[in-house]
Amino acid sequence: MRDILPQDEAFWDAVEEKARELSRAFGYGYIATPILEHRSLFSRAVGESTDIAQKEMYSFKDQGGDNLSLRPEGTAAVARAYINHGMVNLPQPVKLWYLGPFFRRERPQSGRYRQFHQWGLEIFGDPHPVLDAEIISIAMSLFKDLELPVNLEVNSLGCTTCRVPYREALVHFYQPKQELLCEPCKVRIKTNPMRLLDCKEAQCELLREGAPQFPDMLCDGCREHFMKVLEYLDDVGVSYNLNPHIVRGLDYYTRTTFEIFPAKLPEKVPDNSQGEAQPQAVETGA
Repeated sequence: MRDILPQDEAFWDAVEEKARELSRAFGYGYIATPILEHRSLFSRAVGESTDIAQKEMYSFKDQGGDNLSLRPEGTAAVARAYINHGMVNLPQPVKLWYLGPFFRRERPQSGRYRQFHQWGLEIFGDPHPVLDAEIISIAMSLFKDLELPVNLEVNSLGCTTCRVPYREALVHFYQPKQELLCEPCKVRIKTNPMRLLDCKEAQCELLREGAPQFPDMLCDGCREHFMKVLEYLDDVGVSYNLNPHIVRGLDYYTRTTFEIFPAKLPEKVPDNSQGEAQPQAVETGA
């Protein structure tokens, strides 16, 4: 975890203000949920077999014996608020945004904190693919407004209908290679095989190259939905790369998924006219 110091204020405010401007411009209403929720809310939503539920949530029992957790992500709590406050009776879709601290006991690594801040957009009550494309384009607009060069990669995780045969195909592919997997992936092949594609260990990245790709196994409805999302992104001029290895380990994820990566800036050609080498550009991230 870390402190936010006075010298960080201008940068912090700039990012927050851009997020607010974009959220309001696209008709999203602000929502703030409690930092503490019942643990069962997150374990049901993200799945008991996920890394979040098994080892990343900060959970404890309070004085009254309630099992509570610091929120590890935003969607489950916002969905709970949507139901609790009868938003299903409002004109649909209901579009909400939030910004605040979240907590995961991540393995310490560069760029990751156990208390982190997240800007989120949620849409309830309408599964239209144009809304998937809208959220992606808003996210890309944030980086554009902040002048941060990034690359977008997209994939589809299908639905509960086509996910079952895909998981079976993954297990069939990986079982003969099981001994070559890292230790966490030897567990994932039994509990959450789609996470095998997301592993960052070198040997697992090599093994996944021949793995079945989800876009090849989408049902007709999911395939049409994904193609529409890509068409809408094309229409608004958002560039993207297809990446069949983008997965999500949370149980509630279906269909469109995406990640935004920092783009490498081109290196500057050294100018030795003054006898000194010019500094090279560095990779930028957020």
